[in-house]
Amino acid sequence: MPSLHRARPVTLVLTLLLIAPWLTQASAQTQPAAALALPPGSLVEAVYEERLSPAAVQQAATSSFGRFGIPSVDNAVDVYRLQYVTTGLEGEAAVVSASLFVPVEPPRGAAPLYVFGSGTTGLAGVCAPSREAELPQPLGDYRGYLAPYAGRGIVTVFPDYLGFEDPARPQAYFHAASEAHVMLDAARATRVLFTEAPWLGELQDAVLMGGYSQGGHAAFAAADLRPWYAPEIPLLGMIGYGATTDVRPLFLEGPYYSPYVLASWSAIYGYEQVDPAAVLAERWLPSLEREALSVCVDRAQQIYPFDVDAMYTPAFARALRAGTLARDFPGLHALFEENDTGLSGHGLPALVVQGGQDVIVHDATQERFVAALCARGSDVQYLNVRDARHRETRPVGFEAAVTWIWERSAGLPAPSSCSQ
Repeated sequence: MPSLHRARPVTLVLTLLLIAPWLTQASAQTQPAAALALPPGSLVEAVYEERLSPAAVQQAATSSFGRFGIPSVDNAVDVYRLQYVTTGLEGEAAVVSASLFVPVEPPRGAAPLYVFGSGTTGLAGVCAPSREAELPQPLGDYRGYLAPYAGRGIVTVFPDYLGFEDPARPQAYFHAASEAHVMLDAARATRVLFTEAPWLGELQDAVLMGGYSQGGHAAFAAADLRPWYAPEIPLLGMIGYGATTDVRPLFLEGPYYSPYVLASWSAIYGYEQVDPAAVLAERWLPSLEREALSVCVDRAQQIYPFDVDAMYTPAFARALRAGTLARDFPGLHALFEENDTGLSGHGLPALVVQGGQDVIVHDATQERFVAALCARGSDVQYLNVRDARHRETRPVGFEAAVTWIWERSAGLPAPSSCSQ
């Protein structure tokens, strides 16, 4: 089979159904259904989308990196769209999508694999991170942000979360188990792809997880669940950019995200455990399903208030501020606990990038997480950039992240800001 690195930049479907030859003759309509018989991490399809020259990678990065400067890029990048199998909410098989960025003839040779989780984009399928190019304006400029990692020789995969491709369910938002499954299965599927298509290049036996905001929650969830869900994945560490690993502070510090959480968790756990009427002020209830389940984050931030008293019932606002959720809202408190991530004692190193001007995840919240992660045996490098806002943690942390990924893949000791 010819090298895809020399393929013309046209859409090319790879029947990498070498792993399941009986799917080769399946139509586009029947492939997803047939794929549900495959185990988690199985690759269903890979579609070649385009090749970005180094100059095109840098041009695409202009918006994402802004005032922090366009990163240098060493090589061209090939972009693919993947579909792969993961584990659904009831333990069933589910098919999700991901974007994959592959360095073309990287100067360092074998590449580490970086799995990156998106920040909040919304609950509806139209808000899926991999589809942002179809929107009037991108929600995170993720292609422009992630292609430079591949431009520096790091194979980078960017999965959608569970639910974006299921019209019967919203995205499983801040749901730790499904996020971990999606991230770990993205690593599995990419490793399958490189095994079945060696002309793509060579992967190191090194996987790193990272993510912005909600994606940080997902990256650390993957570290928690890996030992029993995907122990074969050689996970070497995690990177969080403005990571939201504990959902409780988000209700206080970024309240306009709470309707998303409540709408998603109601669908997952049922209204007996998650009753939006006990949490949200009455004015937000009639339109909750219409708006939270349908609008993307840019619109949601215009609809909902960034104010605790305007968003919640007086009882919930009091309990949230006083830290008495365990007593006053025990069911919701239990779900917050269940969906905390990163503190299982996995012992893996981490790089945590925080912005000193972040109004979504406050410094004190991030520093509590770092201290707890240190206490559980991880070496944590904490980088706080004082003039950076929430979204800017991604570009401001890029160079540190690239260095950190290569050092972990080389087996170097992880730097640590943990007090001795």
